[in-house]
Amino acid sequence: MSAAWRLFLFGNGSPTHHLGLLTGSPTEVDVLGMLPVGDSPDNAPCEVEAIAAPRCRRQVWLRNARGERLGYAASWINVEDVGAVFKDTKIPIGKNILQHKTELYRDMKSVFCGHSAELEEAFGIPGPFWGRSYLFWNGGRPVTFIYEVFPPALEKYMGKVLQ
Repeated sequence: MSAAWRLFLFGNGSPTHHLGLLTGSPTEVDVLGMLPVGDSPDNAPCEVEAIAAPRCRRQVWLRNARGERLGYAASWINVEDVGAVFKDTKIPIGKNILQHKTELYRDMKSVFCGHSAELEEAFGIPGPFWGRSYLFWNGGRPVTFIYEVFPPALEKYMGKVLQ
């Protein structure tokens, strides 16, 4: 895997911030929804169980100000923690964290690669898609589980994933 992709996928920096730096255009979100899911596993990876129920799920498309779709993200959070992490649900989590100086620890859980007809249609490009998942911790407890997927179109900014 190229160094740029290793830093992007395995690093603990904000993908929102990094995507803005890479594309030269601020990263924005199109919020698909923020729905209560209670104690349901919600078809999420098993790490979602670290987040106390009742949970809600937020889904977004990450894009730059030019409209380029740069990623998909889903996050699960305890309903009582929503206001602490998402001060403004219309902006990326990374911007929320920076603007409000929220102290969080990113606990990487997985990096993965796969194919998906749904993602190919949504991104308008064939896979494979790379992604990662992690927990955000605050005050000694997990507060958010995040699952992110990125299209191969990012290769135009970071070079080929595999060399």
